[in-house]
Amino acid sequence: MKRATNSYRLQLIKEVAVKQQRLHSGDPMAAYIQDLLDHKPQGVSQEVELNRRFAGCHFDEHIGGWVSDRWGLK
Repeated sequence: MKRATNSYRLQLIKEVAVKQQRLHSGDPMAAYIQDLLDHKPQGVSQEVELNRRFAGCHFDEHIGGWVSDRWGLK
């Protein structure tokens, strides 16, 4: 397992602190928003979209980015 960078660990700590602040603030709207962030609404598909095409491009895992479908065509 890779060691997380300092900035990534700091971001995680910040997210946890903000979540705790929302949960314990007593503000019903903040609690509702946090609940929406924590739980996916009913009826939303849990499946991961496997379509890797968008606007004439495809995502190439080997290079880690988007590549034109016309690349290499003559």
